Amino acid sequence: MLKLWLVAQYEYKRNVLKKSFIWALLSVPLLMALIFGLGFLISRLQRDDRPVGYVDHAGLLANPVSSSSDAANAIPIIPFSTEAEADQALEAGEIQAYYVLAADYRRTSHAELVYSEEPSSAATTQFQDFLRVNLVADQPREIARRAAEGSKMIARTPDSHREYGDAPTMGQTLPLVVAFAFIMLIFIGSGSLMDAVIEEKESRTVEILATSISTNKLMAGKLLGVVAVNLTLFVAWAIVITLGVLIAAVALGIEWFQNMQLEAQGLLLVAVVLAPAYVLLSALLTTVGAIVAEAQEGQQMSAPFVLLFFIPTWLAVPLLNDPNGPLATGLSLFPFTAPLTMALRNMVTVVPLWQVAASVAILTACAVSAMWLAGRALRLGMLRYGKRLNWGELFRPQPIRGGRHE
Repeated sequence: MLKLWLVAQYEYKRNVLKKSFIWALLSVPLLMALIFGLGFLISRLQRDDRPVGYVDHAGLLANPVSSSSDAANAIPIIPFSTEAEADQALEAGEIQAYYVLAADYRRTSHAELVYSEEPSSAATTQFQDFLRVNLVADQPREIARRAAEGSKMIARTPDSHREYGDAPTMGQTLPLVVAFAFIMLIFIGSGSLMDAVIEEKESRTVEILATSISTNKLMAGKLLGVVAVNLTLFVAWAIVITLGVLIAAVALGIEWFQNMQLEAQGLLLVAVVLAPAYVLLSALLTTVGAIVAEAQEGQQMSAPFVLLFFIPTWLAVPLLNDPNGPLATGLSLFPFTAPLTMALRNMVTVVPLWQVAASVAILTACAVSAMWLAGRALRLGMLRYGKRLNWGELFRPQPIRGGRHE
């Protein structure tokens, strides 16, 4: 075991000190900061804080009551006596639009929106809230509050443990984000997984290592070291993203990020499925590095394995429409598609426990087999310099060769 840990430690230090690791460490946080920063900047530049006006021919707003959305940072709503005054303010750029309520508004609900450029959705939404509150201002307080809130659909699972609103919350989408992050992590670190063996073969030092440690322990140590490198990346990204979420929630006041309620059940589901799936793909990519002769060839052979994990994204619509159907069940039990399928299903339903257990059992068996396959590939192909090993040879029984010493 000491030799295994020495190999893992060497592999970890060798990859962490590379420039490519530093770039990978900084790339995702910088990219996300750029995306969110540009999005926030564009939204701020496009925001129109000018007031919205109204002309009330129906007399509904003679003594208006402020709506709950009428906060300090809300868009002001101002009255005009005549449409001529409102037109003059609109042409001068003092308001972004104005509403005209017909005299028979109570009976017909007829109103006109006048603007030069289409007003922001925030402006129209706030005026609608403002009008709704004043239409029920003569009703008892509780009735008025309930009417002003409007309708909101909430769906609950049969066990009442989870509920869903109009759109997924941050906590509900987090398991899916974690699943995507792990798969992207493997995609970025696939080169390191293959190079763990290819460089030893190209430098012709693999046979020296084989004289001091078994091929299975050598492969397990290399796999453990590279996995530790990828987990280091994941932890670093998680810390930076968490800080970004806190900044968006507290400093920028973005409401979606303020819902920090995490669903432990969903995260646990994704974790138990991702762990063996991660070992499976890592072992397969390391196997590819053991059987190919050049790094470029290994990248071509590893692409199909990585792409298999993204199949659920192409079938997301039918999966979400029927999360407990045959397609969803089949993809949940197939090792390569299980992680993302489980994460997608978890957003809209409760995955049956037997399917989770069966998926984990299948993934674990495949992961153990892949690790054995990686050790066998290293043993059979370590002395084949410049020549690749066929997949069929990995499963073909090898003849037992013996000799007699005199």
